[in-house]
Amino acid sequence: MPALQIRDLSQGIYDALRLRAEREHRSLAQQATVAIEEHLRLIPSSTARERALTEEEERQARIAKRKALFAEIDAAPKIDIPDDFPTSAEIVRELRDSR
Repeated sequence: MPALQIRDLSQGIYDALRLRAEREHRSLAQQATVAIEEHLRLIPSSTARERALTEEEERQARIAKRKALFAEIDAAPKIDIPDDFPTSAEIVRELRDSR
């Protein structure tokens, strides 16, 4: 996967990106990628090959990505959970009580 290094980034832009990343629960690299993707969708391209995706194309791309993810999950080995295994509520209660 290609990498990008940005030099001489102002402290203000860095801080804004860091704060947005924290709010969105993303890393700085993930947030920078999202910001660039959003920006490129807003600016029309000069060539049809580089044009921004329509809303329907974006929706179809998200659906295809989800289907691929679900297929990957379905292909993962199955885990047998014992009958006496505690429920998630029981685990949370135990953790809270241990504080």
